[in-house]
Parts: sequence; structure tokens; C-alpha cells
Amino acid sequence: MSLIWVNYPAETYTPTSSGALATIIWECSKQAVSEGIVPTVITRPSPFASFAVPEICFVPYPRLPSNRLLKRALGAHRRVTGWEHLRHRAYAIRVAAAISALNRPADPLVLFNDPAMAVFLRGRFPERWIVHWFENQHRAPSKWVRDQFASSVNVTLGVSDFTSAWISSHYSVPTVKTLYNGVDTQLFSPTNEMNDGPPIIGFVGRTGIEKAPDLLLKAAIKLSARDRNFALQLVGSNHWDRFEFDEYQRELRELSATLEASGVKTFHTGHVGRAELPEVLRRTQIHVVPSRWDEPFGLTTVEGMATGLAIIASATGGTPEVVGEAGLLFAKDDVEGLAEHLYTLLHEPEIRIRYMKAARKRAEQFTWRRTWQELKVHSGL
Repeated sequence: MSLIWVNYPAETYTPTSSGALATIIWECSKQAVSEGIVPTVITRPSPFASFAVPEICFVPYPRLPSNRLLKRALGAHRRVTGWEHLRHRAYAIRVAAAISALNRPADPLVLFNDPAMAVFLRGRFPERWIVHWFENQHRAPSKWVRDQFASSVNVTLGVSDFTSAWISSHYSVPTVKTLYNGVDTQLFSPTNEMNDGPPIIGFVGRTGIEKAPDLLLKAAIKLSARDRNFALQLVGSNHWDRFEFDEYQRELRELSATLEASGVKTFHTGHVGRAELPEVLRRTQIHVVPSRWDEPFGLTTVEGMATGLAIIASATGGTPEVVGEAGLLFAKDDVEGLAEHLYTLLHEPEIRIRYMKAARKRAEQFTWRRTWQELKVHSGL
């Protein structure tokens, strides 16, 4: 008996150009393989190389029409039928066909952030064990999905207690169990090298407004009025596989230019692949997660902690559960609060070192081994 992952329709499965879901599938799959369980990943293809999991089933997403009128018609049809994406139902039909072709009726299905797919697959596979793992507070695309979801899955999981409570309320699911993400504490580990230059403050994530890199830049500008003996490193792009210049990216560049003009070095790396990320993190000493949305369980948070960095994070969503007492928290959008925490860590090296050690110790509780063992139980393996 094995397991079949059904990736989110908008996601791919690569170490270089995919999001957190690809990492979660990969890390749990490695644990499965170590026990002789060979999972299959059903996912959209990508022009980039995929993770080296033993078996991948590529299901192309139905082509979207270039004709504007036809595209509008499809959009109207999507709104009437209540699916989340254009051609979503057509893709679900292809996924169901791929599952049937595997001819492994006893294998459980594990889905992410796709309640409409879960409802559809229950109709196609009434006896199948279906686990749905919410990696964020994912709203139902329509009333029929919200009403049918609870009866369509065997187990509903949330990635934090915060997310689990939200899902339980939104979908009227009596029991949503929490399954935390993990971190590879060998890959993400502290450096033994001393930093000879000024302390470096780091950010890792999509450079979208919800992740709030602007908040860090504003706090750094405010801090620079008191002290310029630091540098700033921003890692990420506004899309996993590309960069698109928009008004928010313009704002980030203008804020960076202001910070640079004050005498503070600012580095923008763009998107960094999984293999390079640990070394990039080790360049920094302070790791900031300034999200203004309700962060469910940020992989970048626990990866920064595992790297032995002093953590400052906004107290949103599940982040307080992840950080515990091993880091400093500030209220959402509180530039002053973030700037004060930064000043403390920069000017009190003893406090910074204490939080660095505490972060590493805390991260060691979130292993992928533990995540996989709990998922096995929920999946009936």
C-alpha cells in the first residue's frame, strides 16, 4: 500500500520554481521512501526539472483559449458552476482518469487547498480514503463546495491550530486535526563562520504585499536614523518562476533606494532555489517574517529558526505557534514595533545570541519525520 499526492492545480513540483506545497510533498515523500513506501505525485508538468521522487504522474492543465470571447464564456461558466479556476473541472476529470489508470484502489489520496477537487473525487471514488490538508485559510469557491466538503473527506487537516479552527468554522467540519509542517534540520543548520561585517537582517519569501517586505524596509529606514551599522538582504520574487514589475515592486525599489541613500547596503537576490537557500540564509543573523496576512505556518519561518537566526515575526495566524518563546513578535503592520525589535537585537548581542540558540532548539521540534509519521496515521497507512 502506498499513497497518492494530488498537487494543487496552480502548483508544479520542482525544487527551483515551485512553492511550499512542492517542498512539503518532497520532504514527506523522502520519509515514505525510507520506509519502503513509494508515493506517486499527480501534478502539472513544468519546463523546469522536477523533484526526484520515485514516481510522478504529469497531468497537463487544459489549455486556456486565447480568444477573448471564449475566455469570457468560460469565466461565466466557472462562476455559475462554482469552480475556483478556469478549466478547473476539466482538470479534475483528467486527475480522476490518472488516479484510475494507476489501478491502486487501496491507496489513500492526499490533497492540498482544493476542496472542489475533493468533492469531485469523492463522487468518482466513493470508497477511497481521502485526506485534505489545508496549508492556509482557503475559502470555498462556492456554496456547493462548502456544503459538501465535510462529507467528502475522511480526514481534514490544518497546518496550524489557527488554520484548523478557521477551516472548522468555514466548512462546518466538526473535527479538523492539526498537522504541522517540518524542516530539514541538517540542510538548514547554523554556520560556524563569524560575520566580520555589520549584522545582516534577512527576509525570505514572495515579494507580494501580503508578505509585507515593505514593512521591513520601512522599519529599516526608521532604524537607520538611529544606527546604520547593518545591512539588509531580501530573498524572493513576486512569482515562483518569474518576476513581474508592478506598482508594489516599484514601491519596494523606491524604499530600497531610500535605505541605500542613508548608507545601508541592501541586497536583492531574486528567487533562490531550494538547494541554494540554506547558504543564502546563513549570510544573515536576524530573520524577519513581517507578513500582514494570517500566515498559517510559514516554511521560511521555521527554516530561518533551524539555521540558528534570531527571529522577529508578525503575530499573525499560526506564526505564534511556530515561534513560541524562541523569537520576538510584533503586531501586524506595526513598523515602530518591528524597528524597536531590530534595534534591540542589533545593540544587544547577548540577547541576539540567546534568541539564535532558542530558535534552533525550537526548530528541532518540527521534523519532517514527525510530520510524516502523523500523516501516515491520518492516511490509514
